[in-house]
Parts: sequence; C-alpha cells; structure tokens
Amino acid sequence: MSDSDPDLADLRQSVIDALAAGRTAAQVYDHEGRLRWVSEQMLQLAGADPETEVGHGMHVDEGLELPVWRSMLTEETRAQLRRDLGRRLDPGADLPPVWVSTVALHLAHRERPVGMLGLSVRTRDGTLAGTATVFAPLLPARVLALVSEGDEAMFTRMADLTEPGRRPTAVLFADIDSSGPLSRRLPTPAYFDLIRRFTTAFDDLVARHGGIVGKHAGDGASAFFLAEDGESPAARAALAVALALPGEMEAIVADLADAGVGVEACRVNLGVHWGADLYIGQIVTGGRLEVTALGDAVTECARVEHVATGGQTLASKPLVERLTPDDAAALGIEPLHLTYRPLGELAGDDGKAVRDAGTLAVVDLTRPA
Repeated sequence: MSDSDPDLADLRQSVIDALAAGRTAAQVYDHEGRLRWVSEQMLQLAGADPETEVGHGMHVDEGLELPVWRSMLTEETRAQLRRDLGRRLDPGADLPPVWVSTVALHLAHRERPVGMLGLSVRTRDGTLAGTATVFAPLLPARVLALVSEGDEAMFTRMADLTEPGRRPTAVLFADIDSSGPLSRRLPTPAYFDLIRRFTTAFDDLVARHGGIVGKHAGDGASAFFLAEDGESPAARAALAVALALPGEMEAIVADLADAGVGVEACRVNLGVHWGADLYIGQIVTGGRLEVTALGDAVTECARVEHVATGGQTLASKPLVERLTPDDAAALGIEPLHLTYRPLGELAGDDGKAVRDAGTLAVVDLTRPA
C-alpha cells in the first residue's frame, strides 16, 4: 500500500482531525516514519512560527535534528522518540497499539517531565498507516481539574509572557478597607469566606476585561492590562474593573448578610495607574505560576491604593488621559470636567506615599452607592 492510497490518507486525516479538535500537543508520522503533521499547540510550545522549518515530509531520524526540535526536546527525549517509532514501524513487530513514555521538554528555560502517549494507527485491514504521539503533563486528574477551573484566555495571556520584557500597561491595585478591624470582628471562617468571594469576583472581572491577575496577598489584589491593542483599550479595561468592583463587593456583603454573617458595610479601596514601560514576565516555580511587573509605576500605584480610604477609587492623570473620547464616554467619565490633586495632599502622614508618588496627580472616581 503506497502513501498515496486514499484509505491510508483518510485514516491519518481522521486521526489528525481528532487530535486538532482536542487541542493537544501532538505529531503524526506516516508508515515510513516521515512527519506529516504537527499540531498548533505543539508549534506554540516549540516557539515555532509559520516560517520555521519543522521537518514536514522528513524522516524522524533527520527531522529531530532540526533546531526547533533540538531546542525543545532533550537529547534523551529525541532518542526515546526514535526508538519508540522505530519499533512501531517494523512491519513484523507485534506490539501493543498504545504506549506511554516519560520524557522531558525544555519549556520556559526549564526541563519539565511530560508523558508521551503513542498510538499506532492502522487501516481497516490492519495495515500500518502511521503513528501519533501526544505530549501531556504528568499530573493527576484532580490536579488537572483544578487547573481547568481557571480562565483559559487569561492563562493564554500569561503563557505569552514567557519572555519578560518592557510593555506599556495599566495597573490596578485593590484591597478591602479597614480589613484589620473586620477580621477581628468576624469569625475566622466567615472572614475567610469574604476574602474568597472578593478574590473570586476580582479575578473574574479581570479575566472578563482581558487583564492578567497579579499577586494576591491577604485581602489585597493586583492586575495588569497590557496595551496590546492600544493604550486606550488597556486604560479602559483597568478602569472598568475598578468601577465595577465596588458593586460586586456590595453583592457579596448582601449575600453574607442573608446567610446571617454580620459583615455590615465593607468597601474596597482602589488605585489605578499607567506604566509606560513596566518590565513584565512570568515567575514560575515549583509552587506557583504568576505574572509580575516591576517599575516605578507599580510602586506608585500601590501608594495610590494605600492612600485611598473609605472605598475610594483613585485614578492617576497619566491613566485617565490615555482614554479616547469614546472609551471615556463608555465608562461614564468626562475627562475635561475632572479635577486632579497631587497624591501628597491626600496622603496625610503616609510618608511612603509622599516620598514615592507625592507629586502624582490623581482623581477620585468613586461613585455614589
């Protein structure tokens, strides 16, 4: 049976269609060991673009020596793949149609173990049509279930920041007003429930508006909105979250009150600022995956949020003036009618705010309840 046989080609295509629909990191080789297909996810993992030579039509022995695969697949993994495919391509081999190997990939500057699932593909009469290899994380199902609860679009945005660099970004900081007295007044389980609900609402809003959640520390949270589609959309997204979060907090308090928890008034203090060239990237360790940003604007935004009291939403002049008239109108903001004040005038005895951002012009966008 030749490689051009319709039965063989159709069978391989059905496998390719299934793997593509499953959004797997996968490859398909024909019955002679030549690479016929690489999934989009596999290309993204390898850092390949449409111009990258990945070895379509090349035998596995030759193709795996291309730079794209040498940089991603460890030497041991390439040797394992050659051995596995070589055994399966032997017409006289009597081997199970499915096999699993533990291999290692170079991802995000680290060597990471993954599972390589192999599948022998045969035609209806039993003729070998080729093999498919799928690379998957070696994680228990319950861990994968937790990961899958996250927002896929946000995870994708985080994945795009593998290489840190300078990026114009809107920054948002938030925390619960007077949380210390509140934590002492409420039973610990009730206070934990409040923080969990607040964190969930914050993350959901950030995801909905195309942002990336930063660090969570106690009752505080941060987020970044990259100016990939322009400065005004990023500024608008950050302000949209800031203006919506107080209403979300009111709903949380109402739900807790209905459940008999005496939360009473609980407000969120917010600071929103613009960073023209923040240095942003991933921090990936054995215990966490997060995106962080460094730069003066991050420190300034933290000081703005710290000065905000009683549920204020303070936005910086550099941020608000990034808005186009249409984006400002969509937020219900009239930039020409705003009056700014130096943060130092609002800071009182907050020496850090005066030192780090005392001259920064801010405006109170707090809306009446």
